[in-house]
Amino acid sequence: MKVIIIGSGLAGPAMALALKRHNISCKVFDLRDQAAFDGGFVALAPNALRALDRIGVYDRIRTQGWNYEEFRFLSSRNLSRIATVLNGSQRKYGYPALRISRGIVRQTLVDVLQEQQIELHFNAKCVQFEETDHSTVIATFADGYIEEADFLIGADGIHSRVRSHLDPNAVPTFSGQLGVGGSLSKSKLPKSGQEMYMPCLILGKLNSFMFMPCTYSGDRVNCFATVEGEDRSREEWTELQNDKSALYEILQSHHENERWPEVVHVASKSVDLSSLSLWPNNYYKVPELSSWSSSSGRGFVIGDAAHAMPPTGGQGAAMAFEDALTLANTLALLDQKESAPHQDLVSQWQVARKDRVKKILAFTSKGGDMRKSSASTFQQLVKEWVMWAYFLLRGKDAGLSWIYEYDTEKLVL
Repeated sequence: MKVIIIGSGLAGPAMALALKRHNISCKVFDLRDQAAFDGGFVALAPNALRALDRIGVYDRIRTQGWNYEEFRFLSSRNLSRIATVLNGSQRKYGYPALRISRGIVRQTLVDVLQEQQIELHFNAKCVQFEETDHSTVIATFADGYIEEADFLIGADGIHSRVRSHLDPNAVPTFSGQLGVGGSLSKSKLPKSGQEMYMPCLILGKLNSFMFMPCTYSGDRVNCFATVEGEDRSREEWTELQNDKSALYEILQSHHENERWPEVVHVASKSVDLSSLSLWPNNYYKVPELSSWSSSSGRGFVIGDAAHAMPPTGGQGAAMAFEDALTLANTLALLDQKESAPHQDLVSQWQVARKDRVKKILAFTSKGGDMRKSSASTFQQLVKEWVMWAYFLLRGKDAGLSWIYEYDTEKLVL
């Protein structure tokens, strides 16, 4: 069996390593240059780390970010605690949660790819994807190069070219929210900030503000705001992403006038300009696809290409890893049982994954709603009380065990 993977963000390399476990040959292609990948930070919950452990990556990254278990919601009015929930637990789930640079995770995946001698091609833009009448797929690239294999996996993100082959009408739409922020030394924060429990999300009337340590020692803090904004073209988003002064202005404009606690004012002013980043892509929604596979069951989309996941639930990377490992297991079954009904196995995988992703999307939507602006201080108070009551009833794990306990090896087809 041979597999073509389009995209080398997080889902693509994870897919390749998962296939390697089953001795399935694959090649990875990406239209970008090796140095063109964006930075930012990612929160990895236990289900994401369990998947990375399966492909031999977790031990390499666990000491390169902030390990934590509890996450707190605070009120901007007085920093009073609204709720504390478990985002990870060594005892309960086998893993804490991990806040880490997205670039570190991706580079580690790529390093392991290269160690295992899996081919990775940059500056390789796939311009055509064809399914042949002899049960193969052919990918044609902009430079004329052609690759033929048994399967093709589109792990090429929200603006996926492979998805457009499966469903040309599945165009991403902007959610109306975006994230902007960066990082700074914890020592730059006032005493109140240095003593404040992190990670935490401070809920304000206009938006929310997050504090997340992002180094193993916790000496550096990632801070960012979720704000409401207008959609832009891809070119305009790129231009804004590269304009650090404009990003700084956005961050300031949302936190200089409203009554935020001192720690938010200081963080938004002291953030390192070079670290500022923008997250518009994570806030795009992809219409629910009727199928994540082509009619022949030879072409697939996974990760953001199949289901853009807002970052408000910390499950975007986790869903990409789960998609990759479970699909690799499915293809391995096809490889081992040549007489196995191809479409039946593909359909079973897809039904199981779509059901889980749909539930995760509902969960992340609630997280996004919590961060939206309130029309008045009274409405903000009501929102805080509703959250307090909800988490009190749900208990310390906030009813999220079904998310964090998931194991890709237990998906039975």
